Parts: sequence; structure tokens; C-alpha cells
Amino acid sequence: GAELDYLLTKKYIDLFSLDLNSGIQIFKVDQQSHFPFFYILISYLNNLFGEKLVDYSYLILSSFIPIIFYEILKKRFSNLNFEILLILSFIIFLSPYFRSSAVWLTNDNFALLFFLFSINSFFNIKIDNKNYFKHIILCFFFLILASYIRQYYSLFFIFYFFLVFQKLKLKEIFYVFMFNFILSLPALYWIFFVFEVEGFRTGFYW
Repeated sequence: GAELDYLLTKKYIDLFSLDLNSGIQIFKVDQQSHFPFFYILISYLNNLFGEKLVDYSYLILSSFIPIIFYEILKKRFSNLNFEILLILSFIIFLSPYFRSSAVWLTNDNFALLFFLFSINSFFNIKIDNKNYFKHIILCFFFLILASYIRQYYSLFFIFYFFLVFQKLKLKEIFYVFMFNFILSLPALYWIFFVFEVEGFRTGFYW
């Protein structure tokens, strides 16, 4: 599955590498269900460093997922033996889905990495009360990055907000909303002014 996904999306990466505007037009005409931002990033990195180096770097980057997951488990289950948590974390390496995404450079692992950073920041809110607002901002920041790659992660905004709502003052709630709104503008522009289905602009991503 990952190999097929890579072959399907590589044509867009190659198109973005040659010309961003024409690549976006073809991406839109083909009605791809994902945002184009990940493929634009990879095309830029390929032009800058070469495909082989980007491929190997993505493989190494994916290897950080079990490590971040381990850090999350330590915060969530601090009363358990850390060796057990370490073993549970590294079971991820046995997952064919994880390994194939790492090898074939699909967007799954990249989005998951940012999502794990978001969860890690979420648990830091409870641990570090002194800097709780900074961790809340980081929590939403990493969630937005994950959502730009795999848009279904955006649903966790509701989950996060209700969990941190009681810790926020009215002014801070406004800041959180404005922060999320500003960083979401490129996605909102794509949804409402670029993406089309059968000639009609749509809120498909919602």
C-alpha cells in the first residue's frame, strides 16, 4: 500500500519541483483528498538536497516516533516500570505500516511525529504548571502542523480545547483562538478558494 501511495504522489512531488503553480493546478484538477503542503515541502527539499538524502533523512526522522512515544508514556504512566514502557514503545518498529511509511516516504509518519509532539506538550501542561500557557500553545502548534499533513488530526482541536479550557483565562482563550485561526489561514484558503469538486468549491475537508 505504501509503495502504491508513493508512486501515486511522486508525480505531484516532481511537478511541484518543476513549477509550483502548475503543480497546484494539476493537484487541484485531480481532486486529491490531502492538502498539498507535504508534497510541496518534499519537492523543495529534493531540489535542495537531492532525493536520496531526503529519503534517508525521512527514514531516520521516522525512527524518532518510538522515542517520542516513550517520553509520552513516561509522563502518562509515571508509576510503571520504565523498562516496560520502553519495550512497549519499541514494538512500533515491528509495525509494517510504520516501516513501509518510513521507507516509501508517505506522509503518515511525518504527521504522526507532529501529533506525538502535540500529545507530549499536552502532558507537559499538567507537569509544568508555571509554563502551562506555553505548553498549550505548543500543543496546538504541533497539532496544526500534523493537520496540514493529515487533516483528520484537526478533530483533536475540540478534544484539547475542552480539556485545557478550565486552565485558561478569558484573555488566554482569545489568544488560543487567534493563534489557531492565523496558522490555519493557508488551509482555510485552500479549502474555500482553491479546492474544487466538479467545478464547485467545497468545504470537503470539514
